[in-house]
Amino acid sequence: MGESAAVAELVAEKRKLKKSLFRFDMIFFTVCAIVALDTIGQSSSYGAQAIFWLIVSAVTFLIPYGLITAELGAAFPTEGATYDWVRLAYGHFAGAVVSVLYWLSNPIWLGGTLTATTIAALDALWGSQLNGNQGWETVIGFLFIWGAVTMNILSLRYMKWVPNLGAIIRLALLAFFALLVVIAGLKGGFHGGLGGFFPTDFVVIIGVIGVIVFQWIGFELQTNASEEMENPQRDIPRAVYASGLISFIAYAVPIVGVVLILSSNQLSNVSGFVNAYQFGSQTVFGGAAPFFNHVAALAFVFVLLSSGTTWLMGSDRLMAIGALAGSGPKQLGYFSGTFGTPIVVNVLSGVISTIFMVITFYVTGGGLHSFFAAVLGLVISTTTFSYILIFPALITLRRKYPNVRRPFVVPGGNAGAWICVILATLWVLFATVFSIWPGLFTSAWLDDYADVSRTTFELYNVIAIVFLLGLAIVFWAVGRGHAVHTQPGEAVVGVTPMPAGATGQQ
Repeated sequence: MGESAAVAELVAEKRKLKKSLFRFDMIFFTVCAIVALDTIGQSSSYGAQAIFWLIVSAVTFLIPYGLITAELGAAFPTEGATYDWVRLAYGHFAGAVVSVLYWLSNPIWLGGTLTATTIAALDALWGSQLNGNQGWETVIGFLFIWGAVTMNILSLRYMKWVPNLGAIIRLALLAFFALLVVIAGLKGGFHGGLGGFFPTDFVVIIGVIGVIVFQWIGFELQTNASEEMENPQRDIPRAVYASGLISFIAYAVPIVGVVLILSSNQLSNVSGFVNAYQFGSQTVFGGAAPFFNHVAALAFVFVLLSSGTTWLMGSDRLMAIGALAGSGPKQLGYFSGTFGTPIVVNVLSGVISTIFMVITFYVTGGGLHSFFAAVLGLVISTTTFSYILIFPALITLRRKYPNVRRPFVVPGGNAGAWICVILATLWVLFATVFSIWPGLFTSAWLDDYADVSRTTFELYNVIAIVFLLGLAIVFWAVGRGHAVHTQPGEAVVGVTPMPAGATGQQ
């Protein structure tokens, strides 16, 4: 296929997109993407030091990351924008690596920690006793996965209310939890505490760094639907500001609450937040607690489902555009004329998520603690690996395309940009390394991890990562025949430009 035909096909598919996202939607879409309740238990399991590192990471990672996203998102507002930044900066091969890792980490997450946390919530709040029953775990996981996939297939115009409601309900749930913590603490005392807030060694940060970085990521997810936004150049930076502040509060409050209300030996990776809620509910409501627990379980499961749905919305679009642009099989890039969504990638995500869930349940024997730990390391490493190429694209694109209009610019000129890129890249690099090999540089670096033998754990992760990188190479090789080399602003359908004479910085 000639490049002109490939560009025409890309434009034709983009014409199926429908304007659906406004600033309100973008803020709550991003909050829903960032604030994932499945990792709160893992973070809080490290006690008060987790709060210290949460604050440090917010200053040295969340803020630089948000600034990078605001500049790139406003300057290059294309569908599948995260892929396009890397393609424009480093070419189709780098784009293929990012698109495959970024995309597939989400089906893995959906069928992994989100599924495990859903089952743990049902066990704790409904008394369902699913843990270890691989048959029922698989059934619940299947329904959970394909519920998310179905909502991704339907039109974003209506399904955008899934992340919107997901964000609103999770904020309400977290506010209710904070109230329970305060009342329960006043009635029966706090069983935990903030002692040991300042780190005395770096063992904790080695354990928690991957989870902290994974919690913060999600700013750029909205940009992958840029051509479905009313005015991305104006709204993306503003949505980043608002969602960043909301997300910090939404993580800090529950982690502090869990650490205060539970004793150190009650902290757990998969069910710590649920256990803390259950303890507070029992203390405050007494005999009426089961009613509130049942309601909270429904809210909790919907919040988890909305997280998976939201990430699939962004990552599936990224992969579809990457496939059309020459970093994958073009068959993956077709959008529905009726719904304006990439149905082929949506369905494939569901199939991959289901297969991964079944395999992981088999490897771990269905135990949620082992399942959660095994999957979380793989999800974090595959996700954060892709950001090692995404963040430096800010510097490269400034150099390659200095005349592109930038409605928002990272403060501090080139020095400010370099500081943000270095800080953000170091965080994701360390998160990748310590997720692939938990306990590295500590005395436990060869010990079994989460009730899984070290050999099995590392082989499981390494084989999966090698497979994904191999798949990226195959996608790149297949996509070379229809690769497009559009420059910024070309093959963009319906993006509202900044008006002439507008200021360069919001």
